[in-house]
Amino acid sequence: MVAREELAGQNRPLDFFISYSPADERWASWIAWTLEEAGYRTVIQAWDFVPGTNFVDFMDRGVSESAAVIAVLSRNYERSRYGRMEWQAALRADPDAPERRLITVRVEDIPVEGLLATITYVDLVGVQDTAAARELLLTRVGHALDGRARPARHPGFPGRPPAPARPARGG
Repeated sequence: MVAREELAGQNRPLDFFISYSPADERWASWIAWTLEEAGYRTVIQAWDFVPGTNFVDFMDRGVSESAAVIAVLSRNYERSRYGRMEWQAALRADPDAPERRLITVRVEDIPVEGLLATITYVDLVGVQDTAAARELLLTRVGHALDGRARPARHPGFPGRPPAPARPARGG
C-alpha cells in the first residue's frame, strides 16, 4: 500500500493549515483551493482528515508543521473550541512574530476582539468579485509571508502636484 502523501505527491513542506469552523467550510475550501492553484500546499479538515485518521493528531501536525495557520474569522469561528486551540497554538509557536505564524481572514462582518485583534487581517467582507477576492487573498498572504508590503511601482515624488487629468476623447 502506498502512503497517502506519496499518492498525492506532497512530500514538500506544508505552507498553510486552514483553521475554520465547520459552518464556514465553503469559505475554507475556497481559500485552500485558491492558495493551491497559486502553488501553495495546504491542509484542510474537509479534504485531509479522511476516515481512519486521528483528528487531534492531524490538527496538531497541521498547526506545528505548517509555515502559517490561516484562521477563517466569523461568528462561528469565535465560538469554535478547536479553532481557538489552533490559532492560540500558532501564536505560541512564535510569540515575537505572530504575523508570520497566524494569518487571519475575515469573512463575516464581526468585530475582532481579544488577542486576535492585534493581528492585521485580510478582509474579504463585502468583496463581491471572485477575481478581486482572489487577488486580495493572494497579495495579502504574500505580504504576510514576506513580512512587508512594498508596492511594485515607485510611489512618485510627493513634493510635486499631481498632473491634471486629461479629458476623455471621442465622447
